[in-house]
Amino acid sequence: MPTTQPRKRLSRALVVFTRDTAGRGNWGHPGLAKMLKDVGVDEARWKPAPDAHSIWEEVNHIAHWSRFVLDRLEGRGQPTKQAWPPGVGGAEGWRRAVGDVTRLHASLARSLGRLSDEALAAKYRSTRYQMAQLVLGCVAHIAYHVGQIAVLKRLYRHAGRAA
Repeated sequence: MPTTQPRKRLSRALVVFTRDTAGRGNWGHPGLAKMLKDVGVDEARWKPAPDAHSIWEEVNHIAHWSRFVLDRLEGRGQPTKQAWPPGVGGAEGWRRAVGDVTRLHASLARSLGRLSDEALAAKYRSTRYQMAQLVLGCVAHIAYHVGQIAVLKRLYRHAGRAA
């Protein structure tokens, strides 16, 4: 039976994958939101070494590249360079950073849900990448940095017990 609805099997799968990775997690690992749930501002700012990134910087970095992908999905955006914005604003700034990245990933999932499989299979501008590849790269990027955050939490908490 023909349908007027565009096929959305891929977009639905990507929505679930994005929500799991940015949210509560999936069968393999906790998601970003779950990983950040009990992180306070001191822990968010802490660095194990001067040239390492803090949890806050990891969150800001995730947000930067997730916003880049969201902008592409919605047909806007400018070229950008690598970004590791520092955390600013104390406890309120940290709450805002966590809230902002949470809302950003909800927007990314909503935008994905509106796309057809055909739109996701289309190439992004003049690159060799399909939109779905951009999204999968984004989700892999989130998962990678969630792992970095897990290690930073463990190091911080171990250092705190050792003092």
